[in-house]
Amino acid sequence: MQGSCSDLNRAAKEEKGGNQQDDEISLDDYDFTTARVQKTEGKSSGGNQQDDKISLDDSDFTTAQVQKTEVSPADLVTLRRRTLKVAVTLSALLILALLGGIVITAHRLMDVLDQLNAVSDVTKDFPSLSRKEGIVPPEVWCWIVTAKAALTLNPQSAHELLSVSSDGKRLYQASSSSPPRVNTNETYLWCTCVASKNLLNTRSYFEFEMTQSEQWALGLRTESFNADTTPDTNPEGGIWTIRSAKGKIIINDGKATPTPYASPAKLGLYLDYARGQVSFYDSVTRLHLHTFLTSFKEKLRFYGAIRVGIEETQEAFISIV
Repeated sequence: MQGSCSDLNRAAKEEKGGNQQDDEISLDDYDFTTARVQKTEGKSSGGNQQDDKISLDDSDFTTAQVQKTEVSPADLVTLRRRTLKVAVTLSALLILALLGGIVITAHRLMDVLDQLNAVSDVTKDFPSLSRKEGIVPPEVWCWIVTAKAALTLNPQSAHELLSVSSDGKRLYQASSSSPPRVNTNETYLWCTCVASKNLLNTRSYFEFEMTQSEQWALGLRTESFNADTTPDTNPEGGIWTIRSAKGKIIINDGKATPTPYASPAKLGLYLDYARGQVSFYDSVTRLHLHTFLTSFKEKLRFYGAIRVGIEETQEAFISIV
């Protein structure tokens, strides 16, 4: 019994001694932690002081830089002079470039004018060459055909034995519903047709495909020309035409002058109103057939006439090309 109590007392003392030791260790740990915190705070305080010192040094350095970059009045004057000199130089270069462009343009214009004058010097002889006997030179022919103009026939002006196509480009023999005509001296009639448009103050070229089976007359007439009272073979009456007869060309100059030229399959008609010129050509061979020279005082119209026979034909007498 006593042994048991002794053991209990010993155990209690040992436990008490252990608790005191733990308290001492905990106290030591607290003191150590407090010391570390104080040391850390000291370092932090020292670091902040160092940072403040560095920031102050940077501020002093920036202020020194600003003071160092301040420009003196003399430097400003020099800078302005240099800027002005550069601006003046650039302006002078720009003006020189513009003047150079103007000079180059002027030279080019002079070259163009020289070329135009050269062309004018060449073409000034074309009107006289266009009516020269024989074959028309190629360059003159090109000058003539560049004046090609549109032309349509007026169906209201056509004789009752003639018919105009819907596009106004071809002239046919009209289909007759009446009995065939008797072959007499008056069987063959000259049937006429004129164009829809008047010609005035113009240079025009027209081209026609002509029938080879019937006689025809073709040319220009004044607007006031009256076929009922004036022969269509006299230029003094205001009409200028040529005609075909037996495969040859006849000039209707008031005397029905024959020519050695064959009736062409394609006939060219050229008008130069200002020069009073009406010319006829074989447009395939460029052969000049005849030229009338006069002075026009009124509007002109195309004039075509066909000698219509007994037998009907579907062939176009005149076709405008």
